[in-house]
Amino acid sequence: MSQRIPVIIDTDMGVDDAYAVMLAFSSPLLKVLGITTSYGNVAVDTSTLNAIKILELLEKRARVAKGASGPLFGKSRNYSNTRGAFLHGKDGLGNVGYTLPDPVHIEVDSDAVSYMAELIEKEETRVTLISLGPLTNIATLLIAYPDIRKRIDGIAMMGGSVYGGNMLPAGEANIVADPEAAQIVLQSGVRIVMCGLESAEKAYFIKDDLEMFRLIGGSVGRFYYDMSRDYLAANEKLTGERRAVIYDSVPVAWLINPAVLRTKPCYVEVDLNGQYTRACTVTDENCTDRRPNTMVAFDLDRDIFVKMHIDAFRRYR
Repeated sequence: MSQRIPVIIDTDMGVDDAYAVMLAFSSPLLKVLGITTSYGNVAVDTSTLNAIKILELLEKRARVAKGASGPLFGKSRNYSNTRGAFLHGKDGLGNVGYTLPDPVHIEVDSDAVSYMAELIEKEETRVTLISLGPLTNIATLLIAYPDIRKRIDGIAMMGGSVYGGNMLPAGEANIVADPEAAQIVLQSGVRIVMCGLESAEKAYFIKDDLEMFRLIGGSVGRFYYDMSRDYLAANEKLTGERRAVIYDSVPVAWLINPAVLRTKPCYVEVDLNGQYTRACTVTDENCTDRRPNTMVAFDLDRDIFVKMHIDAFRRYR
């Protein structure tokens, strides 16, 4: 087997993040060095607790480090009545996180940025960052440790969109949460794969898929089934379609099997000043007068995506 890809997962741990983490740890191609957390779907303290609980459910001992509680500029919001709470539940885990035992084995660090830097510096090969929430932690890392980008192989991020938003008319949720951080990351010169709404909204499970996970995945599959029921219903209320969109598994799936996505090199930057388009990831598909800075995902093969998760759950029987 070729050398595994070393990754750090930065997450605002909600339902789809939990799928992404499960998929990453199940893959023999990835080496998960650690988990860092931030605000987003839920407040950072809840996100951190959720990450620890999921790791213990998966019987993984990776360290967790708590990161940003709000964006680089501006203030944190109240998470009790947001889109995240509606989709992911008040606890971020489909309102069933209480069924998981209190964590006892996972070591927690209080400084996500220093922890990322430590992991990157001590790894022999360059590290890939998987971003599943706002880009605040990663932007702070690039500012605080400017030389570290040479040790980063790339950033696989769930965020952004080419043709329209889901939080604002032109803004995707992870970018809306911290547009300045997203702009810093996109302009950093680090290799980036942007798994935005064009691909991520095709990354969904239907009820039959969730039933399959429950049947083949042992205690892990049963918890994920329970966690996904309210999430499925909330997605249906938003879109009118009975499907659970698992946005955050997309960058992980791409790292494991790039054939899951159709990508194209583009130039992307974030609109920070538009009255109606702030946080829009403005995407130049033709790159007529500037070089591409991002590989943008425009499509996803759902058959490959679902099979990858079936294979992952089988490993937890």
